Amino acid sequence: MKSSLESFRTVFSKNRTEELGADVYKHFVVPRFYDQLDLLTARKPRLLIGGRGCGKTMLLRYLSYESSFSIHRTSIPEDAIEHLGLYWRIDTQFAAVMNKRGLPQDVWSSAFNHFLALLLSAEIVRCVEKIAVSTCPVVKPNDLASLSFDRLALFDNGFGGNAVTFSRTLQDRLWIFESWVANVRKVSEPVFLPGVLFLQALISHLKDSILALGAANFFVYVDEFENLLDYQQRILNTCIKHSETPLIFNIAMKRHGFQTKSTVGPEAIQNIADYREYDLEEYLLDSNFPVFSAEVLSLNLSNAGVGDVPIDVNGLQNPETLATRKAKDYIDIVSPWIKTLFPGLSHDGLAAAVFSNETLVRKLQDRISAALKERGGTKPITSFFRPEFPQASIVVAALLHRRRLTFDDIEKEMNLLAAGKPNKFTGAQGWIHNNFIGCLLWLYESHSSFCPLFSGFEVFCLLARGNLRHFLELCHVSLNQMSEAQILALTPVPPVLQAKAARQASTTFINEIPAFGRYGDRLHTFVFRLGSLFALAHRRPSQSEPEQSHFAVTSGSSRIKDETTEFLNEAEKWSVIYREEETKVKDNVKVISFDYILNPIYSPYFNITYRKKRKVELTQGDLETLIHGSFNDANELLRRFSRSWGVDDTTGGTLFFRFAEETEK
Repeated sequence: MKSSLESFRTVFSKNRTEELGADVYKHFVVPRFYDQLDLLTARKPRLLIGGRGCGKTMLLRYLSYESSFSIHRTSIPEDAIEHLGLYWRIDTQFAAVMNKRGLPQDVWSSAFNHFLALLLSAEIVRCVEKIAVSTCPVVKPNDLASLSFDRLALFDNGFGGNAVTFSRTLQDRLWIFESWVANVRKVSEPVFLPGVLFLQALISHLKDSILALGAANFFVYVDEFENLLDYQQRILNTCIKHSETPLIFNIAMKRHGFQTKSTVGPEAIQNIADYREYDLEEYLLDSNFPVFSAEVLSLNLSNAGVGDVPIDVNGLQNPETLATRKAKDYIDIVSPWIKTLFPGLSHDGLAAAVFSNETLVRKLQDRISAALKERGGTKPITSFFRPEFPQASIVVAALLHRRRLTFDDIEKEMNLLAAGKPNKFTGAQGWIHNNFIGCLLWLYESHSSFCPLFSGFEVFCLLARGNLRHFLELCHVSLNQMSEAQILALTPVPPVLQAKAARQASTTFINEIPAFGRYGDRLHTFVFRLGSLFALAHRRPSQSEPEQSHFAVTSGSSRIKDETTEFLNEAEKWSVIYREEETKVKDNVKVISFDYILNPIYSPYFNITYRKKRKVELTQGDLETLIHGSFNDANELLRRFSRSWGVDDTTGGTLFFRFAEETEK
């Protein structure tokens, strides 16, 4: 038997649903928004949208018959047959091969329908077999044993026999089909099955043969729809358009996943009329993501046999426990425990961490001295550097660079703070509130220490931004910084180790970007350019616009180019950036614009804020340069911003320059 530590590493190393197998029941936590999706009762197709790591595949696997009739379920009600999920993740490489190569499009369309019929027919038969051996009393093994498929020989004279024979024939036909696809100019094409019509015939035959299946409805869940070719999407769009019980098609995709909404006929599918769209990322963010992520972490730890989890994880897979899980007394148990395991630091704690580090203290003193010298100040550094007020001392380094503030004014406010009187540091002007985090990040810039701002359970949730994979990786890497005994006992992880883990996880996720579809390498370069721009903004000595982590396009001579819009859509699809609508009133007219936010999981790498505070305003030309410009073009853009922000040109774009040098090698 594996030790708990080995189980822990095994559980957390499987950070993709595909690695868990078809039956995910014991790994699944019912989302807190599950009752808003009405997936089990709906008779209209559903479209699930979300980026990698938001739980799309996990949800679809949970809805599939493999999990609905799992061996891990001790009791399955009879009405479970009213929703029989068929999970279908198409091999995208194989799907891409089914195109052109000297054959007309109508042949490939018939071939794809044939492919659909073979795969889903095999799933339907396996579904009935799974029900027969489950704890659900509807279908008995004897029902399956007496089942004959001879009637389906009308479609293919090779079909017939019992379930085992029929399933084997389907497999044989699939192999024959795959061989034909690989050799379309050498092998005669097979007789194609009529897609959905064959599936409907099969379902009708099963219902006639096993009366207990009379109420059965089959729900096909097509995952990664965005990877299909145009004509393949059209065929599935047609399936959606004409879905009705007992066969309903549903799809899941990343954002901007439709190449087309057309069907094989003259119509197109439309939201609400033909399907209902659910954005899983929005649901996650709006339904207390911190509590849900804590539940997922608790289940993983429990499955690994690590530590003592304070909640009953056995009910997390059951939708009927949602009401209990939303109760305040339950939340009051979950949240404090996870916060204890991953403690964060308050602003006081973050400031104390600076003053406990001699190197950072000297750096702060040097910056205060440099500001005084630059503006010809004669006051002693002790007028502004006051260790007994660490937050104010950190912020003052930036205030001294603001020419609208005199040294006398700043010293006066320092003295008022020391006297416990109303002052601008802690008062309504909020000098500390508005500037502390920006000044802290500026202080840790290019420093060997990991900034503890990137620590704490709540911060991990903000860095993950609704992405469970990112959250679990942050937790896993943090725990792996600890000793074996500490991991098994779930000893709280010190903030400095969490910050180190955040940097490691952030680096890992940045290194994954080149694999993000057709624009992967360009997205990778774009992230470095954009991250370097934000890093420059964080180094502005005056910190007059602290914590800039998103951008908006504010001007341009014409509309944004189509290729740029396409690139931004691709960046959204892969969750490299997020787009949020912003409505402003200009000249009594509502103007819709968009803010583009760099995924916060990349923040620790660039040592920039994960909070959406202030934006960098870019012209259309600036954006075109960041996306399409050459190295020299991007270099000049960064240096231009460096000069306008008063940042040292020689170090302004360090991250981008280093990246460019490495890629050119």
